[in-house]
Amino acid sequence: MKSGFKIAFSAGLTVLAALFLGACCCGCCSASECPKTEPVPTAPKGKTGPAADGKMDAPAASAQSAGNVRSARPAYESYQLKVVPVQKKNVYKAGEKIQFRITLADKTGKPVIGQKIGYAVSSGDGKLQKNIITKTDGKPLFCEASLDAPGWIRVLATLLDENGKPLLKRKRAILAGAGAMVEPEKIRAGCDEPADFNKFWEEQKAALAKVPVRAERTPVPLTGRQADRFQCYDVKVDCVNQVPVSGYLTMPLKAKPKSLPAVVSYHGAGVRSASRIFRNNAICFDVNAHGILNGQTRAYYNNLRTNELRNYYYRNKNDREKFYFRDMYLRVLRALDYVKTLPEWDGKNLIVVGSSQGGAQALVAAALDPQVSLCLSGVPAMSDHSGNLLGRQSGWPRLFAAKNGKPVDVKTAEASKYYDNVNFAKYIKAPVYMTVGMIDNTCVPTSVYAVFNNLPAATEKHMTIFPTEGHVGKNPAGYKAINKVVRSKAGK
Repeated sequence: MKSGFKIAFSAGLTVLAALFLGACCCGCCSASECPKTEPVPTAPKGKTGPAADGKMDAPAASAQSAGNVRSARPAYESYQLKVVPVQKKNVYKAGEKIQFRITLADKTGKPVIGQKIGYAVSSGDGKLQKNIITKTDGKPLFCEASLDAPGWIRVLATLLDENGKPLLKRKRAILAGAGAMVEPEKIRAGCDEPADFNKFWEEQKAALAKVPVRAERTPVPLTGRQADRFQCYDVKVDCVNQVPVSGYLTMPLKAKPKSLPAVVSYHGAGVRSASRIFRNNAICFDVNAHGILNGQTRAYYNNLRTNELRNYYYRNKNDREKFYFRDMYLRVLRALDYVKTLPEWDGKNLIVVGSSQGGAQALVAAALDPQVSLCLSGVPAMSDHSGNLLGRQSGWPRLFAAKNGKPVDVKTAEASKYYDNVNFAKYIKAPVYMTVGMIDNTCVPTSVYAVFNNLPAATEKHMTIFPTEGHVGKNPAGYKAINKVVRSKAGK
C-alpha cells in the first residue's frame, strides 16, 4: 500500500506552472552515478602540474591586454539559496507536520527581492507531488508536508529566469534542498533473502581461496615530509579471473611487527586510480574498484570509462554467477586477505571504509569477513534493489524497472538479491557507521534505511543524517571511531 502524501503552502503562494526539478542535486554525485552530470573534463590548456592533493593545478592565467577586461558574472551566481527544516530534527512521526524554510540572499546576506524561483516537494516514491513558481519578496517562504506512513520527504528549490527556465552556474542549475524521514525504523527491505544466499557466497569465497595470496609490491617514491615518515607501495594481489586487487599501500617507516591497525578503503562508482592515504600509526590500503593500473594519465581512465568499463554496473546483471560485482566483491575480500599477511598488522583492528559504491563494498567486507572490526559505509549504493516493487525508489544503480509491483526483468530481479546490501547487512557483527543525505537521489534515504534496519539487533550501529545535503562522502562519527583506534596505537 502506497503512503499518503499531504502538502500545504503558506505565504499566499499559488501554483503557477509545473516545474520539473531533476531528482538529483547535480554536482552532489560522481560523474558515473548521476546521468545528468557532465563528462569528466579534459586537462585544461596552459601550464599544469601535479598538486599536493593529486589533482591538476589550475591553468596559468593568460596575459591580457589592458583593454581585454573579463566580463562581469551575473549577480545571481553569488546568491545564497537555502532550504532548511524549520524544526531542529530529522525524524518525524507519521502524520506529523514537517516544515521547511526557503530563503534567498545576495553575497552580503541581504534578502533578494523580485527573483523568480521554483520549488518542488516530493515523497520517496520519486514522483513530483507539487511545484510552485513565485517571486521572492524579501521574506522567507515556507512549505509544510506530511506522510501518513514510513518514508522520506524532500524539498528542492532552484532559481529561474523570467521565462521559467533554470538559471545556470557553470552549466548547472542552482539548486538547494532539504529533507526529512518519517518513521525510518519501520522501512523494510523490498526483497526477502534467498534461501541459498549464504551458501552462494561461501562458494564464491571457496573459489577465491583457490587463488594464492600472491602480491607484487613496487616502491613509490615520496617527497617532502612524507618521505621522512612513511613508506608507500603500488600493490597488485592475485585474484579471480586474472584481475588483481590494485591499490596503494602506505604505513609508517620502521613500524614494528604486530603494531598497526589496518584501514582498507574502497572506491565509489567510476574509473580512477587508487589514492595514497597516510595515517600516523596505521596501515592504509586504498583499493581501486576495477583492478586497473594506478597513477596513470587522465586520458587512460577516461578511455576505460568510455570503452572497456562503460556501464560496467549493468554487465551480466541477470546472472548471479557472472554479474560484474561478483569479481569486484571477491577483490574486496582479497584486499583484506593481503593486509592480514602483513607482519606490521596488529592482528586485531581491521577497518573498512567507503562511500556510495565504496560503502557497498565496505558492507560486503564486514558481512563476509568476520575479522573486520569496524565498518564505515557512507550513503551506500547497491541497496534495496527491489524497493521499487514496494512503490519506492531503488538505490543506485537501479538494476531493473517495476510495473504494477512486479519486476519487468525477472531474472535480474532474482540475481540482484545476491548483491543487495539488505541481505549482506544481516551477517555483520562489527560496529557500523552509516550516513544518509536527505536530498540524495542516487542512493535514496529509504534504500539506506532498508539496509540499516536489517543490521542485527546485537550489532552496534550508528546513522548520521545530513538534512540539507545529497550524495556526500563524509562520515564524521565513523572517522572519529577510526581516530580513536589509531590514536590508541600512538607510541606503541
